[in-house]
Amino acid sequence: MDTTQKIDVATRSAKITLLTGKQLYGDIFLQLHSEHLSGPERVGEVLNGSESFLAIRAADGIELINLMLVVSVCVAAEEEFDTLSTLGCRHEIRLQTLLEDEISAVIHVNLPTERNRVKDFLNQGDRFLPFLTENKVSYIARDKIMRVYD
Repeated sequence: MDTTQKIDVATRSAKITLLTGKQLYGDIFLQLHSEHLSGPERVGEVLNGSESFLAIRAADGIELINLMLVVSVCVAAEEEFDTLSTLGCRHEIRLQTLLEDEISAVIHVNLPTERNRVKDFLNQGDRFLPFLTENKVSYIARDKIMRVYD
């Protein structure tokens, strides 16, 4: 008797960059219903959740990746972009990660009590912060950002 349960999930293709510089490509598993939004869960919700390992479906099968070793996760903006994220003050920035790569990005800061500076955005409690880069949403680990140029 087969006791395995199949749970319906959505997936999102992503490029994951590790602290070693290695890049992985695979599909991130998402719940069909987001806890905070309508529609499927977003990659940012998974990355900022309580779990320490990220499950992806790669070419060789399922991999579990320690999120402490992830620098960034990039997904297509057309699938991940939320128009509500454009509320607030727009800032064009450049940032440098621990890998010393420089990234040009756009952020929108919409925090309570008139805290709309880049510094306020960076000091949020989330483990991964969303940056708009070209046609992608790049979630970058806050503790892997070395410097930001405003």
